[in-house]
Amino acid sequence: MAGVALAASTVFVAAAPAHAALPEAAWDDLETRLDTLIGEAEADGVRMAVTVEDLSGTYGGEVLSTGSQEPYKAASIIKLPLLALLMDEADAGTLSLDELITIPAGDPNIVGGSGTLRNREFPLDISVRELMELMVQVSDNTATNVLIDRAGGFDAVNAYMAGLGFETLWLGRKMIHPATPPLGENWINADEVTQLISMLYRHEILSASSSEHIIDLMKGQLVDTKFGAVIPREHLGNKTGELADVSHDSGTIFLDGREVSLTATTEFSSSRPRAEVDLYVQQAATIVYEFLQEPVDAPIPDPTIPVSDEWPELASVVQPILDEASVAGVDLGVAVSDLTGYYDERSLYLGKLDRYTTASTIKMALAATVMHQVQSGALSLDDIYTITEAERYGGSGVLLNNPFPQDVSVGTMLDLMITVSDNTATNKLVDVVGGFDPINALTRSAGIGQGDLHFGRKMFGPIVPVYGDIWLTPYGIDQLMTLFYDLAEGDLVRPDLLTAESAQTIVDLMLQQEVKTKLGATIPAEVLAHKTGENADVSHDIGLLLVPGQELTLSVFSTRQTGFTGDVQATANPYLQRIGAAVYAYVLETAPEEGPGGGDGTGGGLPGTGDPDAGTDPSATARPDAALAATGAPVESWLGVAGLVIAMGLGVLLLTRLRRPATGR
Repeated sequence: MAGVALAASTVFVAAAPAHAALPEAAWDDLETRLDTLIGEAEADGVRMAVTVEDLSGTYGGEVLSTGSQEPYKAASIIKLPLLALLMDEADAGTLSLDELITIPAGDPNIVGGSGTLRNREFPLDISVRELMELMVQVSDNTATNVLIDRAGGFDAVNAYMAGLGFETLWLGRKMIHPATPPLGENWINADEVTQLISMLYRHEILSASSSEHIIDLMKGQLVDTKFGAVIPREHLGNKTGELADVSHDSGTIFLDGREVSLTATTEFSSSRPRAEVDLYVQQAATIVYEFLQEPVDAPIPDPTIPVSDEWPELASVVQPILDEASVAGVDLGVAVSDLTGYYDERSLYLGKLDRYTTASTIKMALAATVMHQVQSGALSLDDIYTITEAERYGGSGVLLNNPFPQDVSVGTMLDLMITVSDNTATNKLVDVVGGFDPINALTRSAGIGQGDLHFGRKMFGPIVPVYGDIWLTPYGIDQLMTLFYDLAEGDLVRPDLLTAESAQTIVDLMLQQEVKTKLGATIPAEVLAHKTGENADVSHDIGLLLVPGQELTLSVFSTRQTGFTGDVQATANPYLQRIGAAVYAYVLETAPEEGPGGGDGTGGGLPGTGDPDAGTDPSATARPDAALAATGAPVESWLGVAGLVIAMGLGVLLLTRLRRPATGR
């Protein structure tokens, strides 16, 4: 359906809509502020470095690195890589956090400095779990030395860090033991410590539970001389480190939708009071924390302010529909981006633009993960898995009505998950790909921030704070739809994400969508690749409008307002249908005199079965093979207009198709 060349981008972050790129002015301003601070520190005899990484995607996932990144003596920051290795062993089943370790009286691991363990009576039996807590939260040196032995010593820790790609992080001595530089000392720099923190946050190197265990320990930090002196504890998880001539802090700032990892390192004369230098570390944290609370122009606009300046012609036909929906008790959001350059690469984000619960639209992130594993050889679409009665889930789908146990291929489950939103197939595929971590890791590697798209529970699964839920923003979904299109067209080459063939498979399944309650009710199926999602609180439809030469992303979202007691789907779906009709009519009206455009009018007026994450769906007892029965509130006036415009475009579209080579879409 979409064979024309696009304005290509070489990396996915740049493949987002032109206006929604990194807010460079804001991020550059942060760098300027930190550069000024580092200049002041250096003038005061303090060597300093600060590294900040955007974890949310709000700032394009960028990394800011300033100051001297030459190695610093690590102090207690080196305890973080040790902790990561231990949790890696826990993931592998070779370590239990409840394992008891005996510390004999007179053990050389018992040392002074920070911590409380040295004051206990020995011999002492103590669990790995308590040793970890002491090592992180009060920076206990004795606990650290005992855990170095349990981890296998210096070589094991250094091999683990090297395996993660770190070149500076180095464990060369135990705490308080003599240092014999260079190898007999512990080393870090701000860049690599920040990268390690970010990897833990994204669950890239450990399981979700192990990553969150480390983060929880850091949230319980009791040393508040640096970051903790200026950032509220509820927004901070960190690990400090200090010696007579260095003072560091590293961690994560937790501001919803603005999360960052941050490290500040300093080196100074040992004759200088450390408290003076701590002020520079505190100032770095203050600068970043205050920056994160400032308004951001892009990529996520203020959700209370409609963004219509970039595409006023399209906004003028969509905004009135959003206003009507708001009066009716539901908030709507819209994301549209030009994929071909026909509309000067403009994008439109209107309405509610902060987080929604995803309902079944989150299944598209899982679809990408399935195809990613298929192309790597970890899975095959022909692989057969047995689904038991205990794995039967209600709501939408057809597998729930078959006899159990049943053997189903990966390809069939993928098909059913997208085309009829099968919840049983979805939850089985979550298990097949290895849980939520691979799904979120893939979207993170595509540049989509955790604040914009997150898969944290199964359909009907319990919500377990903080990350055990599913959410999206219109911007995050717009990124995902852009990714599918660009990869399928070959305009973005990222085999580490998806090959063109894998992306094309996903788009083809979206073109076969059988749920026609929203966009599919007013846009012909031939030009609409999409996925619906709905539950008692939301109703969404996300996808691609594939009118040749004028291809767009088109995603619509809705959620109940506080105090709304009606049926969200019955109320919101007609507005979503009208938005689909309005955008499609706009595309036809703006088509070139000779070239793409059209539709055959067959898609209008045929709303069908829903795909609720939760709830009943009497039509979902078998996969539909014929036209779907009409449901929902009438929208005759808009359907009439859309039908007329669609009919006018029929000839142009058919003629264009005859001239275009087959693409498999």
